[in-house]
Amino acid sequence: MKQVPKYKKIVHWTLEQLVSGSIIPGEKFSSENALCQQFNVSRQTVRRALEELENDGYITRIKGSGTYISKSPPHNSTQVNAKKRSSKSVGIITTYLDAYIFPSIMQAIERELSQEGYTVHVASTHNTVEGESRALQSMLGNTLDGLIVWPTKSGLPCMNLQYYAQIINKALPVIFVDSFYPELPGTYVAIDDVSVGRLATSHLIENGHTQILGIFPHGDRQGQLRYKGYCMALKEAGIPLIDTYVHWYSKEDVEEELSRKSLWQNIGGATAAFCFNDSLALMLMDQLDQRDISVPTAFSVIGVDNTVMGKRSGLTSIVHPSEELGYIVAHRLISMIEGNETQSVLFPPKLIQRKTVRQFPQNKS
Repeated sequence: MKQVPKYKKIVHWTLEQLVSGSIIPGEKFSSENALCQQFNVSRQTVRRALEELENDGYITRIKGSGTYISKSPPHNSTQVNAKKRSSKSVGIITTYLDAYIFPSIMQAIERELSQEGYTVHVASTHNTVEGESRALQSMLGNTLDGLIVWPTKSGLPCMNLQYYAQIINKALPVIFVDSFYPELPGTYVAIDDVSVGRLATSHLIENGHTQILGIFPHGDRQGQLRYKGYCMALKEAGIPLIDTYVHWYSKEDVEEELSRKSLWQNIGGATAAFCFNDSLALMLMDQLDQRDISVPTAFSVIGVDNTVMGKRSGLTSIVHPSEELGYIVAHRLISMIEGNETQSVLFPPKLIQRKTVRQFPQNKS
């Protein structure tokens, strides 16, 4: 791998600090002496880094006063650089390629980009931080017009800010799918996850359930937002939140965690469950079946994504607008590549009623 010049390391570090909020627009920047000591480099190397940062508009040097972070750093300078791009290539970084709802979203994105003459380069992170690191480095090594990213473990601090800082430095248009990193500026297209949690939980409450299990992935920002909606629905109905009814799981060990005895001991008198997605809901239904707990007679279950397997199982679910979302992602990115400003998009949730939610018997009139 080609070695990064020493001055570039200072540039990338500066952008990473700016993106993460460790340094803010308008404040005084580190002195040349401080940077020399911090990076163990010569003054000439530091000055070259500062020159590049100044030319790109990230810092302002004032004679006799010092160096300052620009009050308006060029985070969204895609319009200035749009005309320089002509590769007609787009990178896509996804967590998974061939599982669950990802293929339908990917097909929609690739179809729309292909119709506009773009070639697509795809990489999968397998939902690991190191996988995302490799994918970002690979994409940075290509000549691209834009980048589409499914964030990896978006509920945790982003550990690849240095690569995103390089992307920002290159003014490469980026659009995030399904979630986003709070540390990073940018456009994203997703379903409104807070409203998803609120709608699903409200549906169970409307069917007489007051003791509702909520199961969410701890490393996923979507899970955190759906948990927020779950809590909002309970609060609006005057139902207290019971901590033991909220279960956080790891996506890598979800099946094992669902079978743990402690989980079933904690849910106590719960009569229904809001599951993060259909896959989880079907796993839970299997565990309920093994314990001779019938769905929906004794227990109601609701999922999210409206998958084929969910439909076949009669699962009540929230629709994920996969094809429409893919269409919007592709065309928003093309608009950004052409130098236009774009806004994030949140799809409102829609619930499909099937057979897995039933009026709680004790609340029948």
